[in-house]
Amino acid sequence: MFHKKADKLHLVLGENSKITGNVESPGTVFIDGTLIGNVEGVKVILGEHSYISGNIKAGAIIIGGKIDGHLTGTEKVEITATGHVTGDITTKTLSITEGGIFNGASQMEVDAEKTTGKIVEFLAKEQ
Repeated sequence: MFHKKADKLHLVLGENSKITGNVESPGTVFIDGTLIGNVEGVKVILGEHSYISGNIKAGAIIIGGKIDGHLTGTEKVEITATGHVTGDITTKTLSITEGGIFNGASQMEVDAEKTTGKIVEFLAKEQ
């Protein structure tokens, strides 16, 4: 999970904890509690118990909890099987694991050299 110098964990918000206000970090942010506000960091990871009401902007965003807000992942956005996103996503690479929920619109940002974005994984389950 932490392989690069930029992945150094700078902020942890544990389960049953709550912050109201914006969070900016020069490294990785891990949230498993509640945050009412916007989050900005190199990497943002939302644990299974997390709830965010606000926007997230980071290089990589991994959603395991619930967010009501817009996501801007300059490199990638991943919604895990326990993730629930209500809001728009802008990113280069989008991954949604079976069980993950996404209600919103997505826009695939592209590099100047590339012509398309990349969907790594998209699994839909019939009910």
